[in-house]
Amino acid sequence: MKNIPRLVITGTGSNVGKTIVSCAIIYGLQKKGYAIQPFKTGPDYIDAGYLSSVAGRQACNLDVWLMGKSGVLESLVRNSTSDISLIEGFMGFYDGIDCSKSLASTYQLCHITRTPAILVVDVGGVGRSVAATILGFIKFNKNTPIAGIILNRVGSERHKKICADAIKPLNIDVLGAIPKNITQLKSRHLGLIPVM
Repeated sequence: MKNIPRLVITGTGSNVGKTIVSCAIIYGLQKKGYAIQPFKTGPDYIDAGYLSSVAGRQACNLDVWLMGKSGVLESLVRNSTSDISLIEGFMGFYDGIDCSKSLASTYQLCHITRTPAILVVDVGGVGRSVAATILGFIKFNKNTPIAGIILNRVGSERHKKICADAIKPLNIDVLGAIPKNITQLKSRHLGLIPVM
């Protein structure tokens, strides 16, 4: 596969803020002059619509179950015509169509495409326990491609420091923190409620 600058945004589960984070990253990178090609893992068309709207170009779906490994790679290479490709995962990082192998999961997609992942973690109502959650995601499978953490629903600067200090011994960077009081978009089955 050719050298495509790319990144996966994944999460500990559904409704942790993957789409908001993905849209924010696309927007921020565009403000710095980069063109972003969005992708969505699985058949979800709703979140793909949000990504398309922010990026100003059509998001493409990457579905290991429907397309197979070679189809996913071919689509990623063919459609990665921008400066950076951003892939939003679905559900939790290891969730797929089975319980034992993470088949068709965002984890599998990362390995097929050799793409690093940023894990979005909802820290609403937790402090030091966030480190145990993250450690579980890092250690659950060998060679995890999780390269950094974004904290969502952070209550205060103190809360952010508690979480970041707890995560520090894990030797993984906290790349950002989103306060819980920002405007939230409600979600529904298969993605955010269409409001556009």
